[in-house]
Parts: sequence; C-alpha cells; structure tokens
Amino acid sequence: MIAARRWSFGANAALAVVGVAWIFVIAAQMPWFVTIVPPVALSGAILIGRRAALAERNDRLREQTDLSTRLDEACDLARLGTWHWDIRLGRVHYDRRCAAMLGYADGEIASTLGTWGKLVHPDDLAAARDAIDALIDGCAEQYEVTVRLRAADGTWRTILDRGRVTSRDDKGRATRAIGIHLDITETRVAAAPPVITRGRWVIVDDDESVRTVIQAAARRLGLDAVAFADPIAAWEAIGAGPPIGIITDFEMPGMTGVQLAERVRAAGLGCPLLLVTGAESPSLSECRAIDGLLGKPFSIASLEKWLSRHTGRERQTSTAR
Repeated sequence: MIAARRWSFGANAALAVVGVAWIFVIAAQMPWFVTIVPPVALSGAILIGRRAALAERNDRLREQTDLSTRLDEACDLARLGTWHWDIRLGRVHYDRRCAAMLGYADGEIASTLGTWGKLVHPDDLAAARDAIDALIDGCAEQYEVTVRLRAADGTWRTILDRGRVTSRDDKGRATRAIGIHLDITETRVAAAPPVITRGRWVIVDDDESVRTVIQAAARRLGLDAVAFADPIAAWEAIGAGPPIGIITDFEMPGMTGVQLAERVRAAGLGCPLLLVTGAESPSLSECRAIDGLLGKPFSIASLEKWLSRHTGRERQTSTAR
C-alpha cells in the first residue's frame, strides 16, 4: 500500500515535469523527434512502473486473502475457535467457532468480560482469573487454563483456553491479546476412568460446597459416597451400576433433580432418593419419584437423620445431632 502511494505520487510528479519540459521544447522550435520521443518514452516508463507497482500491491492483497482463507480452513479442520481481546475497552470478540462449540449462533455471545464470567463454571472461575491476571501483569508469557463453559442447552463443555498478549503500551500495560478455544469434553470423558456407583451413595449437586457437606455427612455414618456436579454424567454412571441411594439438587443445568429421579424410577431402581432444594419446590405428592425433600439451607443433623433412617445406621454419639 505504501509503495503504491509512493509510485502514484512519483508518477504524477514526473508527468508534470514532462509536460513542462515539452512546452519548453516546443517553444524552442526543436525537431519533432526531440519534441515527441523523449517525453513519450519517459511517460511510458513511468506508466509501466506505476502499473507494476499496482500489480505488486494486488498480488500482496491476494496473498493476504489466501492466507486468511487457509487459516480459517485450518481452524475449521482443527475445530479451533479464536478470540480477540481489546483490553483497554474490555471487549472480547469470539468467532463463529467459539460460539458454535457451545451451541450459540455467531455473534450471540456478547463481547464483554462479564458474559465470559457468567459462562465459566463457578468452580473454575478463580483459577481462570488468576491465569489471566498473571498474563496481563507480565508474570506469564502465555495463558492456558482448562475451564467448563455453560452451553446453550445448559450442559457444561470442557474447553482448553489458550492466549497471549500481542501488544503493550509505553508503560508495559497489556492492550491487546489473542487466543483459541478447543473443546476437549469428549477427550476428557474418554480419558477419565469409569466412576463406580454400584453399592455407593450418589450425590448430585452443581454447588461444590454442598457436595462437600453431603459427602462429609455420609462418611460420618460410615457410608461410601461419590459426588457429581453434572446430572447427565451422574445418570450415565448410575446406569452402569445401581447405587444404594441418591441425594440430588433440584435446580441444575441440563436436568433437574426431579427429572433425574424420574429416570431412576423408570429404569426400575428402587433406591432411596432425597431431593435437596432452596427453590419453591413441588410437594412430595407431586414428586412420586422421590422419598424425601430437604430445604436449603439444611443442618448436618437433619441430613444425617434422613440418611440413618434409610440405611439403618444410627450414630450413637451426640455430636451427630
């Protein structure tokens, strides 16, 4: 582009000089060949040079377009989504592949950091923010973190998120960054060892703190328990081996606790099933698939009492109540 501008300016200036010289030649009554040939030859050379410069510029533009097309095709083949972050404006643009891997249409994910924060699983948010802060502060050359992002259907997709800063201001503050998203959900599932639920209690809640409390209560009663954040993953594990009992949250992405309970009963499993919820819950008469309802916040004593009643394991110490 710069070279073409220089040629354009040079050609116009040269033509102006040739025109002035021609006038002087004619005024001096020189022979026709002196008057015509040199200016024509010079003008032709200038025009040829200008045409070559324009052709070179067009070749560069075609090469850039071809490179962009090949890069786009390579990202499609690798299923890589790309993002561009204008740090000064706080805006992040996600390409169509980033949106598609989560089930959204192109442009449906708003270009704000707040939107990204709402998509990240609460358990992964702190680690992701620490990695981003290290990149922005210059403590790390690259950013890489594995996070779960909420898809359009409410399920969680495991995403490998990588990025790096591409520009900084005079004070060393990051101004722009680029990165990629790679969906590794299936890879993680394939690599993970199967979770055994046969003969164990199954706890299903997307809140890690609640899962921890329930597991602790089960262990106090000498019960073996396994916990899940994703109800769909829990159902798949239950199908592979029936558990002794199930404690599930009501409000969860992808499947409610009642829906999970109905699947369990439809599969012919009669294990005790406790529904834990902090929302307005239907009465037990409307949820025939469940055996108990425990409202949030709940006490350890009330949870242990229900577990003991359905396992025949009463704690003898007063600290359990």
